[in-house]
Amino acid sequence: MAATYLGGANPSIDWPRLLISDTGPTFIFQDSEIQSAYLINSMQFQSGQFYSGAAGQNFPTCPSNYLRAAALLLNALASNAARLANVAELLDVKLSGGAAVKALQDTAQRYLDMDDNSGAFFIAEQCQTVWGFRDRFWAQIQRQSGGMTTG
Repeated sequence: MAATYLGGANPSIDWPRLLISDTGPTFIFQDSEIQSAYLINSMQFQSGQFYSGAAGQNFPTCPSNYLRAAALLLNALASNAARLANVAELLDVKLSGGAAVKALQDTAQRYLDMDDNSGAFFIAEQCQTVWGFRDRFWAQIQRQSGGMTTG
């Protein structure tokens, strides 16, 4: 897959690129690699609504964050010496490998800290039994349809 940067028109690709200064003309990461960073991050999410019944697994859409995707890409770049050497040549900057790795990891950690301190949170309701899942399911339906009238 090609590498693109549309200046924000494609947020899921453009925003991580902006955060890691991969806006061209020569790109470090392919679009598919950025999408893979989202997938890796979303695999850490576990739904409190999970119940594997006869219909199989039904998970809600997993959240994935631009800051966390950018941090993962920066850490991947820091751990790949060959790619890191290419970046130093692209930027026309003379950095020692150790200094570049430290700078990338520090930036990645700042992005993770920003996300951790953003004020967002989850409410997790765990279901231990089939009956607990059914109670949880109908409570969620009631919460989502509360106050609505039909007709």
